[in-house]
Amino acid sequence: WYQRRVRAREFGDESTPSNGLKHPTASLFHILFRSLAIAAYLFGSLVFGKFTLTFVMVVLLLAADFWTVKNITGRLMVGLRWWNKVNEDGTTEWVFESRKEGSAAYHSETENRIFWSAMFISSLFWVILLIKNLLGLSLAWMVVCLTGVALNAANLYGYIKCRKDAKSKVQGAVGEFIGRRMWSQAFGGSEQQQNTQQTGR
Repeated sequence: WYQRRVRAREFGDESTPSNGLKHPTASLFHILFRSLAIAAYLFGSLVFGKFTLTFVMVVLLLAADFWTVKNITGRLMVGLRWWNKVNEDGTTEWVFESRKEGSAAYHSETENRIFWSAMFISSLFWVILLIKNLLGLSLAWMVVCLTGVALNAANLYGYIKCRKDAKSKVQGAVGEFIGRRMWSQAFGGSEQQQNTQQTGR
């Protein structure tokens, strides 16, 4: 139901303002799955008693976090979306989208900070654990950490690319606007003066 409600609107058309956290449910799940994955890694051996169960639980939580961030929380919390598609000729194309201009009322600085902080902190956590297990030659746990690094890095890379693409679009729009104003000031005044002279004659 939640996913159907999210897809009911065209991406980038959101404009409904609210106070505080504008998407509290999305913000909760943005943190929940990654936190549970970390907790399962740290305390899974004590709770489940077997590495296999801990491994399965951590991977499932990481996969749930990846899907949620890629398809829901990124769109709602920061107005970004990415995916890759396979063209008819077999080549893969990455697509990056950002919220349309004029929908600033839908933006929340609090959610923006929550989104990026959680992304960077969780990625750093899995990198540190990977290095730790690499030094300790814990090959089985290295696989778990590699999964965490790969899934977190994929989302982080995708959203950083989306953010850069959005900034470049804004800069291009600003440059185009400034260029038009300079052109109108440089040539619009002379055209108006010529029209005035012709009218006086």
